[in-house]
Amino acid sequence: MKIWLKLLIGALLGTALGLLLPPGSRTDGTLGILFELALRGGRYIFLPLVFFSVPIAVFELYEDRKLGSILGKAALISVVSVFAAAVLGAAGAFLLRPDRIPLVSEAPSVAPLASAGDVLLGLFPKNAFQALVSGGDGLAPLFILAVILGLALSFDQAVTKPVLGLFDSLSRILYQVNSFFVEILAVFSILAAAYNARAFRTVLELSLYRSLLVTVAAEVLFTVLVVLPGILYFAGGRKNPFRVLYGLAGPALAAVVSGDLFFGAGTLAKHGKESLGIRRRSGTVTLPVALLLGRAGTALVTSTSFIVVLSSFSNIGLTAENLLWLILFVPLSALLLGSAPGQGPVAALALLSSLYGRGFETGYLLLVHAAVPLLLAGVLLDAIWAGCVSWITARSEGLAAEREVRRYI
Repeated sequence: MKIWLKLLIGALLGTALGLLLPPGSRTDGTLGILFELALRGGRYIFLPLVFFSVPIAVFELYEDRKLGSILGKAALISVVSVFAAAVLGAAGAFLLRPDRIPLVSEAPSVAPLASAGDVLLGLFPKNAFQALVSGGDGLAPLFILAVILGLALSFDQAVTKPVLGLFDSLSRILYQVNSFFVEILAVFSILAAAYNARAFRTVLELSLYRSLLVTVAAEVLFTVLVVLPGILYFAGGRKNPFRVLYGLAGPALAAVVSGDLFFGAGTLAKHGKESLGIRRRSGTVTLPVALLLGRAGTALVTSTSFIVVLSSFSNIGLTAENLLWLILFVPLSALLLGSAPGQGPVAALALLSSLYGRGFETGYLLLVHAAVPLLLAGVLLDAIWAGCVSWITARSEGLAAEREVRRYI
């Protein structure tokens, strides 16, 4: 059975379970624990896989004189896409004009994003060992350490050969372990979908958010069915772009049922290699870059949501200055979210509200109750785009082999 089909069945079962279970604090508490267990299961092996695979990939790319071009292309495509997505989200809000949302007197707060200074300091812990134990969200410092180790492996191959063999063996072993977790990810997706379905049902019952959610859904569909196929068509030598999107169906489902970008990251790694034909040396280094810098889906949803919140305050008008500010600062919030894979547009909105000021510091509270569907929409596009960035980069460097669609996993 195809992995995407397993995940789809798991998502449907979990959604039905979440909608049918009787309401109550005990049920919600149990689902919360199971949801956390599911997220940990999905994330379990990804960071170890990155740490032992990246040094080998960096060594091989450095020897082939392709390391700089691959890292540079992946980073450039990722960052540019975040700015482009912010513009697309703003355009969608102006064209579709979702309804204003009534002001609320109180709403639960959200966990704040780390500041830009904290994120920069976090890239280099006080000692390198802390990068290995920085927690489940510590991809950036771990990736940087792995790149440094990979570069160091090339200084004297007579000395580094044993370490190269060790890292290569561990990389291949962990890839097999990752494959096992990908095969059973559908079980975890049942738990994740059940938890999010209950929250999603509550939001749908609140009619004041329907216009915004319809707008976001339309933007997501337009991006997946028109924008991404157009990009892939020209980047892929004018070939059918939907075969690439089909190869990313599994990671997309894993992302949308969980709302956590790292939950399906192992699935992205496996699909990139076995479905899209991305060679290990390329996909291993480009995927972490795309996950950290390319949260274009979250930028799109955040841009639309911020305009809705801003227009909901009658004393604040949407001017050219406001629009320019949004296009500059929404990408910043999306880039900061690279260190917080489990957070989404509402967390970014909290940061934007604080930066905007002018009595607007609590403006994000208007959308706290709609946090789950906005998160799921953003992470869905984030996961798809991360796979696209990895594939586009690999193909441009001749490191992607075309696979038959019937052989996709």
